[in-house]
Formats: sequence, structure tokens, C-alpha cells
Amino acid sequence: MHQMDQKKLLATRIIAYLNPVPANAVQTLLQKSLPDLEALLDRLATQKAQGDSEEEVIAYREASRQEAAFESAYVHGLLQISLNGKRLVDCESNKNMLESLLNADELPSVAIYQTLALQFASRFSWEVPPAAKTAADREAEFVKVCHENQLSLCDANRQMFKDGTALENWAGASGLERAAFQAQAAQERQTYLITTASPSALRAEAAYESQVNREAAQHEEATRQHNFVARQQAGLYSPLPTHNQAGEIMDSKYFRRLSTLDYPLFRQLVRKFGTSQITERLRAPAAPTV
Repeated sequence: MHQMDQKKLLATRIIAYLNPVPANAVQTLLQKSLPDLEALLDRLATQKAQGDSEEEVIAYREASRQEAAFESAYVHGLLQISLNGKRLVDCESNKNMLESLLNADELPSVAIYQTLALQFASRFSWEVPPAAKTAADREAEFVKVCHENQLSLCDANRQMFKDGTALENWAGASGLERAAFQAQAAQERQTYLITTASPSALRAEAAYESQVNREAAQHEEATRQHNFVARQQAGLYSPLPTHNQAGEIMDSKYFRRLSTLDYPLFRQLVRKFGTSQITERLRAPAAPTV
């Protein structure tokens, strides 16, 4: 691009920043040097940017002020506006409806919102405010939380409940408290089954108890048989070590894996150490992984 063409381009951009545009502006600008035109364009662009920035700040402040006014009127309206014992529901639809009913030049206020809400009541969502909790209600809620989470009913926990402290910081229930919780739960369950439960619920409970009792009986019989075998094999076999020659822990996980992947070795160990010790090891929990 020739120097004159560059000057014309710069002059055109400079004129776009001028308001009003002086007479003979183009001819005057073309007489300046190329560096002078570039410097003038940079200066005008910087000034325009600063002006835009100031206008944006002013606009933002005004928008923030208006938003705060709308929010304040809405929040106080939720607390003060009522209709036949009901209050406005705190929801976006109610908020948008109040704002949409304002006139274009009207600023929000609790009085205006109240007038609009009562005048167009059917357009809004209303609810009965929850009853204030009594001391008995709060104590019952505290006891329920302790029962459900096995936490102590001590005064320290009661204070943390009032303060809204996380449950992880509460003291756990003592053995006596846990036993009392279980006894109360059992009593409440029994009362429910006797006085409230439907026939289908009673049938389900009977089936559950039957299954639990059957599993308990099977476990008891397996334990009896194991104890009998243990007495019979006492002193007949070498003590079962905790680790094998390779340093592996010979726990329940080890023997279950061995019985699947290397059954001959598993049978060899049973013959060497007896079924009682192997069964005892299988019934014990596996060693924790380090």
C-alpha cells in the first residue's frame, strides 16, 4: 500500500472518532506525516476506550442499584405480604410476576408489591407458613437424629444440635445407649405390627422373620459342627502358620484363591493342618491390605 493510501485509511478511521467533524478535516489530516497520523489515531482510540469504560462503570452501578432495589422489595414482600393466612412462595415465577406488573417508570417497593399481589392474587403461588417449632419439637428431632445415627443423647450433643454443628463432631452413643435405642426400636416395631400394619405388611414381616430365623439356625448348626470337628482334631495336626514359605499371608482370601486356582495344594494343606484350622481361617476376616 502506498504512503498516501495509508494516510487516507488512517484519516478515515480518525474522522470516525471526531464529533463534530471539522471542515476540511480530510485535507488537513493528509498533510500530516504518517507517524503523526498513527499517533493521533492511537490517542483517539485510547480516549474512546476510557470513555466507554467509564460509561460501563456508571451503567453497572445503576443496574446494581436497581437490582438491589428489586431484591430488597421482593425479600421484604415475602415477609410482610399475606392473604388469608397464606404468604407468597419464594420462587422465580412470583418474583418475575411482581416485576412484570410494575409500570415502566415505577420503582419497586413493599407497598406497591403488596397492592399488586393482592390485586392479582390468582396469578401468584401462595403457601401456609410452617408452624414455629416448639421446644418439644426440637427435642424430639434431636432424639431422632441420635437414634438414627447412633449418637449420644448427652448435653454436649444437644448444644451442637442447636448450633447446627456437623454430626461428625458429635459424641457416639455409649453401649448402654445403643442397647436402649435397639430396645426402643424393637418395641416401636412391635407396636406397629400389632396396631397399624396392613395384612400384606404382616405377611412380609413373617417371611422376613422366617428367613432370619432360618439363617440363624443354619449359622448355629455350622458353628456347632465346626466346634465338634475342632475338638476331635485337637492335637492331631501341626499349628497352621500365618504365612507360607513365600511370605504370603495365609488368610481367608488366600485359601479361597488357593481352592480355586490350585486345588491340589489346597487339599495338601487340609491333610497337613486339618479341616478345623482351615475352616477357622476361612471364616475369619481377611487381613487388611497395606
